[in-house]
Amino acid sequence: MFQKLFKYFCCLIALSFLFISCEEEKIEKYRKYSFGGFTQGTTYSISYIDSTNRVQLIQQKVDSILNEIDNSVSTYNPNSRISHFNNSDSCCLIDNHILNLFLLCDEVNAISDGAFDPSVKPLVNLWGFGSTPMQFDTLFKNLPDSVNRDSIIALYRDSLAYDLTDFVGFEYLMLTGDIVYNSFDEMLNGRFNDNFICKDDSIVQITFDAIAQGYTADVIGDFLNFELKIGDFLVEVGGEIVAQGYKMDKKPWLVQIEHPNTDIEGGEDELARVRMDSSFRAIAVSGNYRKFKEENGKTIVHSIDPRNGQPTENGILSATVLADEAAIADAYATAFMVMRLEEIIPLVETEKTDLYVLIVYKDASGTLQTYISTNLEDKLLYPVQQTSKT
Repeated sequence: MFQKLFKYFCCLIALSFLFISCEEEKIEKYRKYSFGGFTQGTTYSISYIDSTNRVQLIQQKVDSILNEIDNSVSTYNPNSRISHFNNSDSCCLIDNHILNLFLLCDEVNAISDGAFDPSVKPLVNLWGFGSTPMQFDTLFKNLPDSVNRDSIIALYRDSLAYDLTDFVGFEYLMLTGDIVYNSFDEMLNGRFNDNFICKDDSIVQITFDAIAQGYTADVIGDFLNFELKIGDFLVEVGGEIVAQGYKMDKKPWLVQIEHPNTDIEGGEDELARVRMDSSFRAIAVSGNYRKFKEENGKTIVHSIDPRNGQPTENGILSATVLADEAAIADAYATAFMVMRLEEIIPLVETEKTDLYVLIVYKDASGTLQTYISTNLEDKLLYPVQQTSKT
């Protein structure tokens, strides 16, 4: 009897070791893979957990996705669909990327009360930003007094900005065609040929540059998740991030929120860190502390308010938005850069937007302040510096 029990326990122990060994082998075959490159005038990086080395195959497919999006919505690509539309005065055939972005922009435009508008492109150009910045260097060269010349150019540009606002707005664009997909496969692959965006004036132009990087991160994330069945990944395109699942240590992906003082000597590198958990899988940041120019002692930022045609002067330095999709986070981060804080807070705290928001701004005395949405306060890994002199 004792010998039978001894053999029984020995078998159990052997099976246990075999089970543990198999589990360890199963765990060990999963590895973290990473690659990156250049796209949309910036960089991208992708990290993911996989059981097999498919880096070359995945990178080729990602490059194909990036090229497809570039040929669709890049205003820097003269042969893209969006460039053809901007150079036309009527209707242009669109693909699923333009359709998806147009519908998303329409939604954010309505909720932000016009603060986010893709038809702002003529104004962006006017103030010297974007893919085709307007130049004023050759104007009024016959004036000997440079001060008077600068003042006249400033007045001229203000006048143009006022006039161009008459061509900004969704009312100048019409989406036509069968936007209802006939099948799930058609929705995924965008195989349709009867959707158009129309306008009746060549001055009307649109740009998705403000959300293209977030949208691209979403598309790549969906490719990894739904087509390759990779559930643990972090995709970053130009600083906009989609993160899902866990790292190798089974902890959520950790993302740093950059401080606006990062470029100042002695400035802080980061404002806070946040774990990408089930509450949100995407983060986007917009800021005026990097992209601006100085003219006649005045700072002109790249955030142009489509509602009045002017560069924003609301004191907001950066807007960080966390949401379920990077395109949505990107769009609202852009909108918040031109909105006043008293407009942003009610939208975030009372509207059903499911946004987690951190705003860095200067108060009337020039002191840096932060607004943190109620739902984000307990998710930051360490306290945000509430005040700091620039």
